[in-house]
Amino acid sequence: MEALYQWSEQNLGQGHYVIGYLIVLISHNWPIIVTLVAALVMSIRLYRQPNRANAVWLFSALLFGLGYEYEKHVAGEFHHAIDMLFGLELAGWNRPLHILVGPVFNTAFVVLTLTIVLHGLQLSFGSTVIKQFRRFTPARIDHRTGGATASSDARLEGEEHERAGNDSGSAQASTR
Repeated sequence: MEALYQWSEQNLGQGHYVIGYLIVLISHNWPIIVTLVAALVMSIRLYRQPNRANAVWLFSALLFGLGYEYEKHVAGEFHHAIDMLFGLELAGWNRPLHILVGPVFNTAFVVLTLTIVLHGLQLSFGSTVIKQFRRFTPARIDHRTGGATASSDARLEGEEHERAGNDSGSAQASTR
């Protein structure tokens, strides 16, 4: 075996060790690498166009990364700490705390991440889906005007409304 190591060092150099290390690094950490790239892309999108949907997408990418790192690194340390701290004297706390830092926290991360992703989908594509759905639903009837309204913002003629936050003592007048 020593001859193989000497031959590879003389003919291949150290590059194959580096390539092997990179292959192992990427194969073991691809979820967090994908998460970091997604978070970088989402943060650039949020910087260029600050809106709620972009903020939700950035938060969902970061939450996915946090959940992955918790499961990979932190949960095991919590289990070891529980075993050490709650030994013989407080053995009754072992099982409930292991359940808490294991399945309960993992499920909470998954549910929270999926909820945030669904909220991001609703913010990004919800209005398009709702518009497509409204094509097939009948118009609403407004009994005050006696007919169908295009939206809830339709107003009776002659109604004057100030913008939100303005009162009679405000220096800013309504532009309507």
